[in-house]
Amino acid sequence: MRTSSCVRLSTLAAVILCAGAMAPAPVSSTIPRFARDPSPIALTGPARPQRYMEASGRRAAFLGREDGSFEAWVYPLKVLHGFQLSFTVPAYAEPIPGADLASSVDIRPEASVVRYAHDSFTADAIWLVPYDEAGGLVLLDIHTSVPLLVTVKFRIDVKPMWPAALGGQSSFWDDEVKAYVGGEASRKHAALIGSPLALTPPEQPAHNLPDAPSQFTIAVKPEDAKRGLIPIAIAASTDGAAAARKIYANLLASAEPLYHATAAHYRHVREDLTSIETPDPRFDLAFEWGKVALDKGFICNPQLGCGLIAGLGPSGLTERPGFGWFFGGDAFINSWAMTAYGDFDTVKQSLEFLRKRQRADGKMMHELSQGAAYIRWFEDFPYGYYHGDTTALYISAVRDYVRASGDEALAKDFWPSMRKAYDYCASTDEDGDGLMDNPKAGFGAAETGKLRRDDVLTDVFLGAAWADATAAAAELAALVGDPFVETARAAHAKARASMDVRFLDDAGRRINYAWTKAGKGVAEPTVWPGFGIWRGVFDVQRPAVTGMLDELAKPGIATDWGARFLSRESEVYEPLSYNNGAVWPFLSGFATLALYSQHRPDAGWQYLAGTADLTFLEPLGYIPELLSGDRLRSIDPAVPHQLFSTTGFMAGFMRGLVGLREPPLGDKDGALTIAPQLPAAWDHLRIRRLRWRDAIFDVKLARNAQAIEATVTNTGRPRPLVVTLALPPGAETERGVTELRFGPAAAPETKRVAVRPGIELVPVEEPLRIGDPSQRMRIISTSFDGHRYVAHLQGLRGRTYTVRASVPFAIERVSGAEITRQDTGPVELSIAFAGDRDWVAKDLVIDVGRRIRQAGSRVLGFQGAFFDNAPLTRGRS
Repeated sequence: MRTSSCVRLSTLAAVILCAGAMAPAPVSSTIPRFARDPSPIALTGPARPQRYMEASGRRAAFLGREDGSFEAWVYPLKVLHGFQLSFTVPAYAEPIPGADLASSVDIRPEASVVRYAHDSFTADAIWLVPYDEAGGLVLLDIHTSVPLLVTVKFRIDVKPMWPAALGGQSSFWDDEVKAYVGGEASRKHAALIGSPLALTPPEQPAHNLPDAPSQFTIAVKPEDAKRGLIPIAIAASTDGAAAARKIYANLLASAEPLYHATAAHYRHVREDLTSIETPDPRFDLAFEWGKVALDKGFICNPQLGCGLIAGLGPSGLTERPGFGWFFGGDAFINSWAMTAYGDFDTVKQSLEFLRKRQRADGKMMHELSQGAAYIRWFEDFPYGYYHGDTTALYISAVRDYVRASGDEALAKDFWPSMRKAYDYCASTDEDGDGLMDNPKAGFGAAETGKLRRDDVLTDVFLGAAWADATAAAAELAALVGDPFVETARAAHAKARASMDVRFLDDAGRRINYAWTKAGKGVAEPTVWPGFGIWRGVFDVQRPAVTGMLDELAKPGIATDWGARFLSRESEVYEPLSYNNGAVWPFLSGFATLALYSQHRPDAGWQYLAGTADLTFLEPLGYIPELLSGDRLRSIDPAVPHQLFSTTGFMAGFMRGLVGLREPPLGDKDGALTIAPQLPAAWDHLRIRRLRWRDAIFDVKLARNAQAIEATVTNTGRPRPLVVTLALPPGAETERGVTELRFGPAAAPETKRVAVRPGIELVPVEEPLRIGDPSQRMRIISTSFDGHRYVAHLQGLRGRTYTVRASVPFAIERVSGAEITRQDTGPVELSIAFAGDRDWVAKDLVIDVGRRIRQAGSRVLGFQGAFFDNAPLTRGRS
């Protein structure tokens, strides 16, 4: 119990707060308060002490929790860990831990804020890590009724990222700059942590780091707090103490302009790259944070350069901040999303960074620690090139980037690197089937677990990646005028044929996970074939592909929050296993893209909506690396801010639901194509600043029971755009129109097509909650033959689900459901599932007669008001 008496305060606190005899001089080094820019995407809510929170820029990051604790990195150095605040007031004998007072958070791309609330004071701790500075600030905005003592506590590290190491760390207090100075034996690395308002702390041992945390205190009177913000600065450098001091001083002298410059960068991300407007503000907000999450993964290391890392998260007592180092395969995967929303510059820089690390034989780098400058990373450690898929993904990523950006100069510059990469991949085919082989190339789908088998010759992801890469190499060769194009085309034909032979099991209606050295298929049901379906490397007319699409939609692989790595129906399924059953949001993207590519929007939307919700459930604004396969919660080792998890959502939306497709290289008359498959709940979609080459499109789509209307405006160079109409079962357009072609003129152009609407379903669903098992009804597939609509469904045994159906026909009979409401609006159905298994299959069958004319104001499916998933978190200004 805390004692309400000045008598029991520590000597220092008693002097400052009670007697006042040695009170410091009036505060003269506060920072004038400044208005923070309004943010329409700010995420606010009560503080959740164990939830991840970050503030990060190109060169530094604070990685912490919503209780206000964090560790600080200035790349490549871990500067400190265990940063925390405590507060002493006259009424209490002991400091009050800040974690006990954390009441709310306000998270924005440019800064994150934790509010500490007490009956005597309020303190907002603003975490500001500037966009391009080697350090950051904690700005305390305090309003207090009593004298206050703020204690800042942390443990100094000054250690490079794993697996590098430095010895001889030490620290001392520099009273001239009011900061601890941390360093190591070579004196090449230094860090400063302090405040111009800090009181001189007790001395600590010299020439080493203390066993106890370092700390300093700041005395704040009510009149002091009114003068401005109280700064705490953290800076570091790999160029010695003088450089670190310069950064430290600049942070303190330039807090306001640094804040506004950082806010301006994220305003550019928000307002210059692609944005969307749908009937669901929650979804739009998730898209904006998707851009932020990926942008924050592009970092600069002073020794290695600038590139994309894989993810961020606290390292604890280690020097591994999530996956906060460079990854080749992750960068190539993330480019699918980044090119789709127009961030061509970041993708280009990332490709150039990785090309520099291409091995002499052509193989591309898998990962590169930020500590690599201190060690022989590629020579002495096994991780640099141990993935096989990375090199094939590199070839496709360059092709995809050039398709999207029109940067043909890069294609020509990269062509020698492409040839080396191609030759390496081709050299790994040991059995001559035209596919890369895992034993020689390295890992593809599985790194660990029971799917990592010694008898695997080629897994389905590695095979599909190579089949796609051969097509990419052929396009690039044709663009640069290399006769090699014929070799690549022949290789593509051979690879595609082998993919069908090796992996498609029509009798079992499945796509095998792998092909063994013994010439047998491994029939484990996984999500990995989704990549090959999306990329078009299989014959999609085959029963095996149809069966695989069913499996992707069913609850064996599908959960309410994403795709399991391995189906729960497998004998080796383990819900917490990295490669044997956990849900990976980036693999959810594979399922989403496959389903939309084959016109199964109901199942695709269920994945996409669940992945969007992950933006707001655990870390606000970021999607974790992986989650339990049995219940909605990230597993304990998961990285909280994983870039390719966000790509699963962003690419799934742009290249799945929107159907974005750039024309092949060399097609001078080609047009950008979108083929939106809108959810039944959406009556409109607007895509702002859709970038292709040097064109910038604004696309507005609207629909009702009478027509579909599209308006296209181009503020860049005039180029053509085609909108392909994707209709629900039973829908028809006037004269069978299936696409709207917009010419290269820059002026706004509107096209309207009369329609007769089709049949659509919207399950009524509760919002996702952390800890829940998967329980939503799954829509596997739908069809309509002119008289009968059939929806193949699966639901939990014993559950009854409510579904709203738009049926623009006279209903003659319904089986598999009961009609509970039928008026001028949608038909409401009750669907009960009973059976022996946990998940029960059932068909909803609606027999219909004549078409019913509907008012033009009624949306083809449903207005947003019918969609029961309210936004989980909203932005504010």
